[in-house]
Amino acid sequence: VRKSMSTVIKEDSGDFLMFTKGASEIVVRKCKWILNTTGEAVPFSNADQESLTENVIETMAGDGLRTIGIAYKRFPAAEGEPNWDDEESVISDLTCIGIVGIEDPVRPEVPPAIKQCQSAGITVRMVTGDNVNTARSIATKCGILRPGENFLVLEGTEFNRRIRDKATGQVK
Repeated sequence: VRKSMSTVIKEDSGDFLMFTKGASEIVVRKCKWILNTTGEAVPFSNADQESLTENVIETMAGDGLRTIGIAYKRFPAAEGEPNWDDEESVISDLTCIGIVGIEDPVRPEVPPAIKQCQSAGITVRMVTGDNVNTARSIATKCGILRPGENFLVLEGTEFNRRIRDKATGQVK
């Protein structure tokens, strides 16, 4: 799953500069470097990636923010133009610029509408492509999930595994 996009700029020097943005967990895994506080690219180990994911991305997602990773990669002119179709090679060894969090606030009419459905005996479910922690936070703000209640939050792969017949792949 890609969950990212890139833009390439050809500089006057002939170098190509690619910027990538997308789902922070995915973009971070493609990075080999990260900019430090002075703007210098420093090594970005797997342990550093896990720490950033746990301490920044998951924390922001838990607050209901959609997180976006931003990174770049320079392709020197001396090495020739990359094969842009070789996505695995092109979108690797990136330099992480940072993580941003975007709040997509719940519209004011949503919680009362959900409460009205629940009062009418309708069980409301939410399906989203968001990070699980972001989804949980938004569902709580909407009134779909209530603190102290027993609930289940699934990622899409687990949901699909549960609803599809193992032999045929068809929805049960």
